[in-house]
Amino acid sequence: MFVAVRRVRISPNLGLMSRGFRDSDSTQQLTEQATAGTIEKILKQDREQMSRSAEQLAKGAYGSCEDCRGPIGKERLAVLPSATRCVVCQAAWEQAN
Repeated sequence: MFVAVRRVRISPNLGLMSRGFRDSDSTQQLTEQATAGTIEKILKQDREQMSRSAEQLAKGAYGSCEDCRGPIGKERLAVLPSATRCVVCQAAWEQAN
């Protein structure tokens, strides 16, 4: 496999340097930042869902999907008591978000 590398002369004393490549430490740091950001987003969504679930419980609407108003399956609630959407609506929400 042949890979073309663009070279740019930056100084007569430094010679030719490859351009467009990051060192492995920078790449690792960027990956860790992206992962941490994703984890934080998921945890925030979980906290918001738990809050909405508590609100539904207080209103007497626990077990009803917040999107379609249909019932949330008993099996789903047994596994995820803070669920606020049925499986179909949750899948659609995850696709959209």
